[in-house]
Amino acid sequence: MTLQDRLKSLLRILKFSSIWGSGVIIVAYHLKQTTVRINRIINHNVIDADKKCTPEYIYIEDPSYDAAMKEQHQRENKQSVGFSRIWKSLKYSLAWKLLWLCRHGSKDQRNIALEQLAAFKNNKSWDCLKLAQALDKDTAVLLARTRGADLRYFLPPPLHVRRAALTSELLSFRLRDLLLAVQTVNPHSCIHYFVNKYFLNVQEQPVEVDVPTKPDNLSEKELCILCLDAIHHHLSLFYAKSYEKDISSQTLIKHGILPCLAELLLRYHNDIDIDMAVLKVFTILSVHSNLLNDFYQNGLIRDLSRLLRSNDVRLASSAAVSLANLSGEHLYRPGLYLLYPLYRTAAKNTCDTLLVHGLRGGVFVTWRQRDKSCAHPVGILEVSVADADCNPCKENETEAKYYDPELQQVLEDIMEIEEESLLSNVEVVLHDLPIEAKREPVNKYTFTAKKKRNALLQEDEDKCNYTFCWPKDWLPKDCKNLRILGINYWTSLSEWLEHCPLQNTDIATRASELIPTLVDAAVGKKNLVWLTHSMGGLIVKQLLIQASESQDPNTKKLCDYTKAIVFYSTPHKGSALATMPRAAAAVLWPSQDVRQLQENSPVLLAIHNAFIKYADYYGWETISFAETLPTPVTAFKVPIHFVEPDSADLGRGVFYQLPLDHLSICKPATRQSILYTTVLDVLKRVTAEDVELYYTESYIQYCADYLMWAARNKIKSVLQIIDEAQNTEQSHKIQKALFQTFSDD
Repeated sequence: MTLQDRLKSLLRILKFSSIWGSGVIIVAYHLKQTTVRINRIINHNVIDADKKCTPEYIYIEDPSYDAAMKEQHQRENKQSVGFSRIWKSLKYSLAWKLLWLCRHGSKDQRNIALEQLAAFKNNKSWDCLKLAQALDKDTAVLLARTRGADLRYFLPPPLHVRRAALTSELLSFRLRDLLLAVQTVNPHSCIHYFVNKYFLNVQEQPVEVDVPTKPDNLSEKELCILCLDAIHHHLSLFYAKSYEKDISSQTLIKHGILPCLAELLLRYHNDIDIDMAVLKVFTILSVHSNLLNDFYQNGLIRDLSRLLRSNDVRLASSAAVSLANLSGEHLYRPGLYLLYPLYRTAAKNTCDTLLVHGLRGGVFVTWRQRDKSCAHPVGILEVSVADADCNPCKENETEAKYYDPELQQVLEDIMEIEEESLLSNVEVVLHDLPIEAKREPVNKYTFTAKKKRNALLQEDEDKCNYTFCWPKDWLPKDCKNLRILGINYWTSLSEWLEHCPLQNTDIATRASELIPTLVDAAVGKKNLVWLTHSMGGLIVKQLLIQASESQDPNTKKLCDYTKAIVFYSTPHKGSALATMPRAAAAVLWPSQDVRQLQENSPVLLAIHNAFIKYADYYGWETISFAETLPTPVTAFKVPIHFVEPDSADLGRGVFYQLPLDHLSICKPATRQSILYTTVLDVLKRVTAEDVELYYTESYIQYCADYLMWAARNKIKSVLQIIDEAQNTEQSHKIQKALFQTFSDD
């Protein structure tokens, strides 16, 4: 290698080393400068832990503070475990598994899955919306009648319905068009009269104005309610159990009644009058379970579930009937109301209790608790829930409450002992004591001081908690596994009132129309107790007579399972109201319902004698209550005895006379009233018999199953022995044949 080549390689090395060296020097210089500038800005002593002078923790030795912190910690843990874990499980398809069980599982699995879905709490909106979109119509209607289900689980009405609810269009004219549509398929004079009265003089404005005028004397809300009442009246007259034969319902569905009602509920949200008018229509349309998809698509399942939770018994009962009909689990025809249980329950009812009102009554009027309005004069107009006059008590908040629960319990026990010692030698007089009794059984009950104290406390509680339906609110507290149904039918006291000509029927016709309604509701498969007031007792007597003479086995069961009938002032032999003087009759103008209650009427006497015969044959228990005070009628307060004690006495069973009038005789003041305790004793005996019979049948069934199992095993062993014997005999024959073949012979 020459000298020149060596110098070139040396120069190349020097070149690269100088470049890299200068780069390193520059980087080091900038790093040093950056460190100096950072040290000028930031005090590095702040992060020096050794020079800290403030303590890291503050120690508090107060026990109450420790208890409060512990309680808060437990609350936070409970909230985090309850909600987050549930919805974390949902992420891992817990909800989808429950939905699958609701659709494809057995009945028990479906009930458990529905209860689990309804038990989810503290839900977020997006979780509920996701679940609502996944629910099918069958699961949604069952979940809507499950206690505790979140309303956000159900989809709202469609978008076009919600937008229409924000417009100013008058819904009353759309309801009028629905009335005219059903009038064309089923003409009726009432609809013609209604349309001519409220819409004949209403002229729509010119074409360029979208909103027509309405009658000046009525608001839009009032006119909509009147239209809904007219639709309900028409449907109740012309409905059919089969949807193919129900032309009126088909016409209304075809013309879009469900979107119209959904829009009406959105416009008047939480309006009791609108809700009640809409629910009346729903109770008839829901008879056809094939309309479930239409209800579901219009977001009405959500409204029905909302109304089911209402404190108003009318709304809750009507919503329960609609949901039960749409689910296909039950069939409650128009006029039959489910009062208890409102929600789906896994427990099977052992007894049906039926309420049948009398003249000028109703399910939600006749069976309310006694109040001040019961002493008011009776008019000829119908009574409503708004006529009730009650003053609920306010809770007493002046009682001393101690922080220590043990001390509080000791003081309550001491007070209870003092009160019982005071009541041990004191006679307690409760409400509604009878002034005369006939055929009363010997009372074997002994009222100890503790029972007296409990009775007084219960009486005070009932006075403060007023109920519009005492069988619904009181009986389930004292007697389990009941189903309470209310029967509603139209009645009139005077011909002065407007009424439909197709609604004038006699007692026999009402009874014959009621029988298929009860059979469809599965009444007659469990023990049955009737509570009747006034003319309702006559209808029940006629119904049981017709059922006894019927050849239909399902109708016959109404008599077989009837255990007791309670009559509250039932005119078995007629009423003096039907035979009033001519001057009074000219003022009152009694209706057909009143005229058929004439004293010693041959029809009533024939019903009475036939009922006594069948009551003795089937062994029905009968209890009768009679009024002894006159009832003031009209604003002139004319005292009239609607039912005399002699007519109210059935002639068999227990009979009580009470110092009450005709309206108050079926309205106990408290649960200590004999009007209630007598019914409760009957129901307890009936349910106890059913439970005893259930266990007896279960034991008999167990013995029969055991005998069948033993006989089956015995027959099986005998057949095996026979088979073995046949096989042995066959083998002996084969051996003998072989021996003969290969022997010398």
